[in-house]
Amino acid sequence: MNDGKLDFIKNETEQSTTRLVSFKGDMERFDLAVISSPAFGDDCLVIDLNTNKYSRINREKIKESKFVEHAFQFNELEAEDFRLFIQPLLNEN
Repeated sequence: MNDGKLDFIKNETEQSTTRLVSFKGDMERFDLAVISSPAFGDDCLVIDLNTNKYSRINREKIKESKFVEHAFQFNELEAEDFRLFIQPLLNEN
């Protein structure tokens, strides 16, 4: 900071789309915000509104072993519910 002026590394405004999705899986209820933007490329930013955990996810990452479990701290059953509902949303982007 120089003379009270902020030195941003990056400061851009970009159009994005936010989709709010709620569903009840076998284990628990999920309330998600799915954000897509040209800045993310093929990824979507998925935010679990109940736990405030988030991750950038795409169709390939969602298939990786233990990715969802680690990113959102889900057990295996919760992760399968999550994958079942989020996969079609990722295919739309």
